[in-house]
Amino acid sequence: MKAQYAILRFAKYKGPEIGHIESHNERTKEKYASNPDVDTSRSHLNFHLVTPQRKYRAESERQIAEAGCRTRSDSVRVVEALVTASPEFFKGKKKAEVKAYFTEALDFIREHQDPKTMLYAMKGG
Repeated sequence: MKAQYAILRFAKYKGPEIGHIESHNERTKEKYASNPDVDTSRSHLNFHLVTPQRKYRAESERQIAEAGCRTRSDSVRVVEALVTASPEFFKGKKKAEVKAYFTEALDFIREHQDPKTMLYAMKGG
């Protein structure tokens, strides 16, 4: 049996790229030239654990203003945490088991990050 791995990656985003992240995560396009691996026929398998209240960029700007932070044009506005696992881990798992994995991962992140600052949490297909 091949080794299975949990994967946690953080990425910083500044201005306009936040909209690109949203369109990728929310699967708003039919095709993704920048990422041909996106299989939109599997988009129905996506689900939110934290549903966005606004557009990602609008919500990040609202939170920054509410906190009274000053920003520059090159300031980081969003830090995205990607949680996944090696493909072997998901083989044969039922939807409830997959959801439990991501719910537990979200609980872990909530222990280290103020939940009010989370723009969204979702499982992508």
